[in-house]
Amino acid sequence: MSPEAPWRHRATSPGEVVDAHVHLFAKGLLEEQVRRGRVLPPMLARALETGRLGRRNEPIPDLEPEDMAVWYAARLDEAGVAKAVVMSVFEDSEYMRRFVQAGRGRLYASCTLDPRCREAPQLLEREIAAGFCGVKLLPVNRHFRLSDPACRPFFEKAAELGCPITVHYGVTIGPTGDLRYADPTDLSPVARDFPEITFVIAHFGAGYFSEVLRLAYQCDNVCVDSSGTNNWIDYDSHGYSLAQVFERALLALGPERILFGTDSNTTAPYRSWIAYQQRRILEELGLGERERDAVLRANAVRAFRLDEGAS
Repeated sequence: MSPEAPWRHRATSPGEVVDAHVHLFAKGLLEEQVRRGRVLPPMLARALETGRLGRRNEPIPDLEPEDMAVWYAARLDEAGVAKAVVMSVFEDSEYMRRFVQAGRGRLYASCTLDPRCREAPQLLEREIAAGFCGVKLLPVNRHFRLSDPACRPFFEKAAELGCPITVHYGVTIGPTGDLRYADPTDLSPVARDFPEITFVIAHFGAGYFSEVLRLAYQCDNVCVDSSGTNNWIDYDSHGYSLAQVFERALLALGPERILFGTDSNTTAPYRSWIAYQQRRILEELGLGERERDAVLRANAVRAFRLDEGAS
């Protein structure tokens, strides 16, 4: 891709949409894991073998990182999305580093890692220097607690770098998910001790919405994102509708602590219906243009510094 790609260095404007939580799967990304001796979960191993993934058995893009950035940008164009943040699922990935460099200015990514590892602070510093805009942590899938003292050096480095952290708590379709690590309350001492870090709890807490609200009451550096189908609501005893979830989050956190997301993936069409549904809810709740813009664009731009260096 040419360094003169048209989306480079363009700042977003009020009224545009930024998707703060999407995903990327590609054949080359999976192949990279195998070359490095990593064992893929059975679902991804089958996907690499068949070239298809997901409930609808959609084909996995077979593109180099630079071509993937162009392809992904075209999807955003079609969906009317100005910028997006990809949540990495594989750590220390050269494929993702090349993708980040190719898409910078339009497509961004949060890296992922195990914060308990001794090398985590150094890896985070390297990834931020490579262009990643944050880090995504997966305690439920990787079986760790962020309150573990072994994670403290990582958080110290994240605070030093001003690195926002997205965390997936709650239920997950991941085959290694363990709900013993799903409660966002575990983040309480960390968010308290590192007020300079912005923490974004994905999917409204994915079934732990009440716990997220309590955590956010104590720590005003805790935000949520709205990404995904939010079908955890079907299993929640409160009987919430998605509109009620938004209403409660707006009441407790305010519009400046909610980030819009769809959880779209590359093995299915962009989830425009989720974007439509959530925008309609915000309108029906009576939010003014400024508040809607905060949720749909400005909060993500601020948290992930997406417009830095843009004209």
